[in-house]
Amino acid sequence: MIVTPFFSIEHANLCESLLQNKIYYEKSGGYEHAERVRFALKPYEDDEAKFDIVCLKATYVNKFGALTHRDVLGAILHLGLEREKIGDIIVENENIYVFIEKDIENYIICNLTKIKRSNVHFKVYSGVVEKQIHIKYQTKIVASLRLDVIVASIGNISRKQAQILIKEGCVKVNHISLEETSYLCDNNSAISIRGYGRFHFKGIVKQTKKDRFVIEVGAYQ
Repeated sequence: MIVTPFFSIEHANLCESLLQNKIYYEKSGGYEHAERVRFALKPYEDDEAKFDIVCLKATYVNKFGALTHRDVLGAILHLGLEREKIGDIIVENENIYVFIEKDIENYIICNLTKIKRSNVHFKVYSGVVEKQIHIKYQTKIVASLRLDVIVASIGNISRKQAQILIKEGCVKVNHISLEETSYLCDNNSAISIRGYGRFHFKGIVKQTKKDRFVIEVGAYQ
């Protein structure tokens, strides 16, 4: 049996498309609906997959400001660890959950004791983890559903800037990098823009008298 490192959504989708009906496999990120997952490639269908994923939990006092996903990930990577060894990171209500490969468990517990100005102490957590998704929606008016137009609107940037971001591979639609500025976005598309965040293009609300589109877009909080 071969167990992969943690894959991003994009790489996990690619892996599944390559493995389908060819190799027995299971995948897990340590909890239900995980985004970053490990794959277990199995010689036989009945083999039990062992992912060796550990959840670490820490609490902190919001005295110096709330911590973010980026703060926690940056602190872990600063220890010299590879991103592929780290799964999902959830930061909610002064609780931090980090899913990792088991072989770096003790290293993180012993060495990750401070994130920014907040003291933390991680322990192995075996309870149920549920990720709360918070999306703040708003309506915007756009001339078309082209990707560069949508990115410009939700990022509050010029269309030229949006085209540069797309061509440089900084924009993903449904977790796939696209470099085609004229790509037409579908309803319920997930759009991520490097440096700007993640968004949910819910769809068209209506069309104006001048044939412009009123769309509903949400920003992940």
